[in-house]
Amino acid sequence: MTFDPAAAFKEGILLCREDKWREGYDRLIRVAQVWEKRGNLPGLYYSYLGAAMARCEGRKRDAMQLCRRAVSVDPMEPDNYYNLGYLYVSIGNRRLAWKWLQKGLALSPGHPRLAELHELLGRRRPPFLSSLPRKHFLNRIAGWLRAKVSGEKDED
Repeated sequence: MTFDPAAAFKEGILLCREDKWREGYDRLIRVAQVWEKRGNLPGLYYSYLGAAMARCEGRKRDAMQLCRRAVSVDPMEPDNYYNLGYLYVSIGNRRLAWKWLQKGLALSPGHPRLAELHELLGRRRPPFLSSLPRKHFLNRIAGWLRAKVSGEKDED
Protein backbone atom coordinates (compact mmCIF):
# COMPACT_ATOMS: atom_id res chain seq x y z
CA MET A 1 0.00 0.00 0.00
CA THR A 2 1.35 3.44 -0.92
CA PHE A 3 1.52 6.35 1.47
CA ASP A 4 -1.08 9.05 0.79
CA PRO A 5 0.25 12.32 2.25
CA ALA A 6 -3.07 14.16 1.86
CA ALA A 7 -4.93 11.46 3.81
CA ALA A 8 -2.16 11.31 6.44
CA PHE A 9 -2.32 15.12 6.79
CA LYS A 10 -6.07 15.03 7.48
CA GLU A 11 -5.76 12.02 9.77
CA GLY A 12 -2.87 13.60 11.71
CA ILE A 13 -4.83 16.77 12.39
CA LEU A 14 -7.94 14.81 13.35
CA LEU A 15 -5.90 12.72 15.80
CA CYS A 16 -4.43 15.86 17.37
CA ARG A 17 -7.89 17.40 17.73
CA GLU A 18 -8.95 14.20 19.52
CA ASP A 19 -6.01 14.61 21.95
CA LYS A 20 -4.16 11.67 20.42
CA TRP A 21 -1.07 13.79 20.07
CA ARG A 22 1.56 11.06 19.64
CA GLU A 23 -0.28 9.33 16.80
CA GLY A 24 -1.08 12.66 15.15
CA TYR A 25 2.52 13.83 15.48
CA ASP A 26 3.82 10.62 13.89
CA ARG A 27 1.50 11.13 10.90
CA LEU A 28 2.45 14.79 10.51
CA ILE A 29 6.17 13.99 10.66
CA ARG A 30 5.66 11.43 7.91
CA VAL A 31 3.82 14.03 5.81
CA ALA A 32 6.77 16.40 6.29
CA GLN A 33 9.17 13.78 5.00
CA VAL A 34 7.17 13.52 1.76
CA TRP A 35 5.80 17.04 1.24
CA GLU A 36 8.43 19.34 2.73
CA LYS A 37 10.54 18.95 -0.38
CA ARG A 38 7.73 20.55 -2.35
CA GLY A 39 7.23 23.34 0.20
CA ASN A 40 4.07 25.39 0.56
CA LEU A 41 2.43 23.29 3.24
CA PRO A 42 -0.78 24.78 4.64
CA GLY A 43 -0.64 26.87 7.79
CA LEU A 44 -2.79 24.36 9.64
CA TYR A 45 -0.07 21.76 9.12
CA TYR A 46 2.59 23.93 10.80
CA SER A 47 0.21 24.79 13.62
CA TYR A 48 -0.56 21.20 14.54
CA LEU A 49 2.99 20.03 13.95
CA GLY A 50 4.15 22.68 16.43
CA ALA A 51 1.46 21.89 18.99
CA ALA A 52 2.21 18.16 18.77
CA MET A 53 5.96 18.76 18.94
CA ALA A 54 5.53 20.73 22.18
CA ARG A 55 3.30 18.08 23.73
CA CYS A 56 5.26 15.02 22.58
CA GLU A 57 8.86 16.21 22.69
CA GLY A 58 8.71 19.31 24.89
CA ARG A 59 10.38 21.40 22.16
CA LYS A 60 8.37 24.53 22.91
CA ARG A 61 10.71 27.05 21.29
CA ASP A 62 10.64 25.18 17.97
CA ALA A 63 6.90 24.69 18.38
CA MET A 64 6.39 28.45 18.84
CA GLN A 65 8.22 29.14 15.58
CA LEU A 66 6.04 26.64 13.72
CA CYS A 67 2.83 28.06 15.21
CA ARG A 68 3.85 31.64 14.40
CA ARG A 69 4.61 30.52 10.86
CA ALA A 70 1.15 28.96 10.67
CA VAL A 71 -0.48 32.28 11.58
CA SER A 72 1.57 34.13 8.97
CA VAL A 73 0.82 31.52 6.26
CA ASP A 74 -2.90 31.29 7.06
CA PRO A 75 -4.15 34.15 9.24
CA MET A 76 -7.80 33.17 8.64
CA GLU A 77 -7.57 29.77 10.41
CA PRO A 78 -8.79 29.95 14.04
CA ASP A 79 -7.01 26.72 15.05
CA ASN A 80 -3.69 28.44 14.35
CA TYR A 81 -4.50 31.05 17.01
CA TYR A 82 -5.70 28.39 19.42
CA ASN A 83 -2.51 26.34 19.14
CA LEU A 84 -0.29 29.40 19.54
CA GLY A 85 -2.32 30.67 22.48
CA TYR A 86 -2.23 27.27 24.14
CA LEU A 87 1.55 27.13 23.76
CA TYR A 88 1.86 30.48 25.50
CA VAL A 89 -0.35 29.20 28.32
CA SER A 90 1.90 26.14 28.64
CA ILE A 91 4.97 28.31 29.20
CA GLY A 92 3.12 30.59 31.63
CA ASN A 93 2.85 33.67 29.41
CA ARG A 94 -0.78 34.58 29.96
CA ARG A 95 -0.41 38.02 28.38
CA LEU A 96 0.61 36.64 24.97
CA ALA A 97 -1.84 33.74 25.29
CA TRP A 98 -4.59 36.31 25.81
CA LYS A 99 -3.40 38.33 22.78
CA TRP A 100 -3.61 35.34 20.43
CA LEU A 101 -6.87 34.16 21.98
CA GLN A 102 -8.47 37.54 21.30
CA LYS A 103 -7.28 37.51 17.67
CA GLY A 104 -8.72 34.03 17.20
CA LEU A 105 -12.03 34.91 18.82
CA ALA A 106 -12.31 38.04 16.66
CA LEU A 107 -11.96 35.78 13.64
CA SER A 108 -14.27 33.02 14.91
CA PRO A 109 -16.33 33.97 18.00
CA GLY A 110 -18.03 30.57 18.27
CA HIS A 111 -14.91 28.43 17.92
CA PRO A 112 -15.22 25.73 20.64
CA ARG A 113 -11.49 25.27 21.35
CA LEU A 114 -10.92 29.03 21.57
CA ALA A 115 -13.88 29.24 23.97
CA GLU A 116 -12.29 26.46 26.03
CA LEU A 117 -9.00 28.37 26.16
CA HIS A 118 -10.90 31.53 27.11
CA GLU A 119 -12.44 29.65 30.02
CA LEU A 120 -9.03 28.32 31.04
CA LEU A 121 -7.54 31.81 31.11
CA GLY A 122 -10.51 33.27 32.96
CA ARG A 123 -11.52 36.87 33.12
CA ARG A 124 -9.32 39.73 34.21
CA ARG A 125 -10.44 41.89 37.07
CA PRO A 126 -10.59 45.63 36.50
CA PRO A 127 -7.50 47.64 37.44
CA PHE A 128 -7.31 48.45 41.15
CA LEU A 129 -6.95 52.17 40.42
CA SER A 130 -9.29 52.77 37.49
CA SER A 131 -7.92 56.26 36.86
CA LEU A 132 -4.50 54.76 35.98
CA PRO A 133 -3.62 52.44 33.10
CA ARG A 134 -3.61 48.71 33.85
CA LYS A 135 0.17 48.54 33.31
CA HIS A 136 0.95 51.42 35.68
CA PHE A 137 3.27 50.22 38.44
CA LEU A 138 0.79 51.20 41.20
CA ASN A 139 -1.94 49.10 39.55
CA ARG A 140 0.46 46.21 39.12
CA ILE A 141 1.53 46.30 42.77
CA ALA A 142 -2.02 46.78 44.03
CA GLY A 143 -3.27 43.95 41.79
CA TRP A 144 -0.49 41.66 42.96
CA LEU A 145 -1.31 42.45 46.63
CA ARG A 146 -5.05 41.95 45.99
CA ALA A 147 -4.32 38.55 44.43
CA LYS A 148 -2.06 37.50 47.32
CA VAL A 149 -4.58 38.56 49.97
CA SER A 150 -7.50 36.85 48.21
CA GLY A 151 -5.46 33.74 47.31
CA GLU A 152 -5.97 34.18 43.55
CA LYS A 153 -3.42 33.57 40.86
CA ASP A 154 -1.79 36.72 39.50
CA GLU A 155 -3.08 37.30 35.95
CA ASP A 156 -0.75 40.08 34.82
